[in-house]
Amino acid sequence: MQQDIITSIDFGSKKLSATIAVRGKEDLEILAVKSCKSIGIEKGLLVDSEKCKEYVLNLLSELEIKTGKNIKGISIGISSNKIRITETTVIVDLDEDKVKSYDIIKALKKARNSITISNDESIIDILINFYILDGKVIHKDILNWKGKRLEINLTLVIAEKKEIQRYYELFKDTKYNIDSIKLNILTGKQIFLNEKNSMGYIALVDIGAGITEIALFNNGIPKSVSSIPIGGNNITNDLAICGGFSFLEADNIKKIYSSNYKALYVDDSIPDETEVGTIKVSKKLFYEVVNARIEEILSHINMKLKNTGHYDRICSIILYGDGINYFEDISEIIRKFFKIKTQVVRKKDLGIKNSENITSLAIAKEVYDRLNLLEDNVIIPTNKSNDKINEKEHLHNIEGENHILKKVKVFFDKIF
Repeated sequence: MQQDIITSIDFGSKKLSATIAVRGKEDLEILAVKSCKSIGIEKGLLVDSEKCKEYVLNLLSELEIKTGKNIKGISIGISSNKIRITETTVIVDLDEDKVKSYDIIKALKKARNSITISNDESIIDILINFYILDGKVIHKDILNWKGKRLEINLTLVIAEKKEIQRYYELFKDTKYNIDSIKLNILTGKQIFLNEKNSMGYIALVDIGAGITEIALFNNGIPKSVSSIPIGGNNITNDLAICGGFSFLEADNIKKIYSSNYKALYVDDSIPDETEVGTIKVSKKLFYEVVNARIEEILSHINMKLKNTGHYDRICSIILYGDGINYFEDISEIIRKFFKIKTQVVRKKDLGIKNSENITSLAIAKEVYDRLNLLEDNVIIPTNKSNDKINEKEHLHNIEGENHILKKVKVFFDKIF
């Protein structure tokens, strides 16, 4: 098998994360992972392609220099803001009485034509949920299985054309092109869900800097995606306004003070005005502002989950992201708030230094698995009639010598 280069970028509101990997004979080999600050993305949407372009190109250039590889095609991960999903099942007859890659490609193309979307929308991704081969349900790799009739249950990811167009504008007149588009919150399934903890309704919640994303799964199948335009940056803004700080000052205070803000607040031996670096901040103000905003974020999440219509069926919530997860006793705060069993995933649980890199790693593995499944590229229509997106799919992560996914799976095996 040829060593294809796989490059992925997670477009976050605060950070851009990129992964470069090669498609080996037996596994995906991660060559390098890098991240940088994000400019031009607000609330999960790309609002300024030109500003973001400079940082993206620098990030890709650094990866090329570090690995000695020439990057061309890129798989990008975007937020669920202005995205919807729909589920469908398609049927194909097997020409050779066994499942081949072209049968799956035929099914994906058939699914694309089986639903109605508006002129302002485009299908950006198709996820395979499970197969039914001659009446038998199969969840694993199905290539070369013998049969005559194949049904595939699929989830189609649908976006507004104008939002996707901005990403194409970003790479216009560069040597790079977009191969596929993934929804960041849906790649979380491959990281945080396994056979043991994916049964029933499970909610994944990613609280980021500018946006909070929610995906509801039933037996591993995505049922809904939604987003809330608030995150960690809102806490920073509140601190800046209430304390009279600049945004950068408030963000720095938040990073330094967050790990023990509650302990400092209840310690009467420490004066209310505390020095954080060269800046003085009221521990009472910090405590009240942070707790008020965290409670608001959690309230919005709770409301979104109730709006799915499946709230009473949800077995557990898995909450991750760097928006609020570094605050002292955040697990306790969250568990008291939700009546549903909730697990908060932090950096130490993942066993990595930079948790913002995990989604770009996940995207790279999805591309790797779909390439192995299809053995070729399947065309999906995009926002422009003359553009094609190459579609691929699944997950497993490596940073250096650490098998991150394996660590995460072990972590959840202990919990559930």
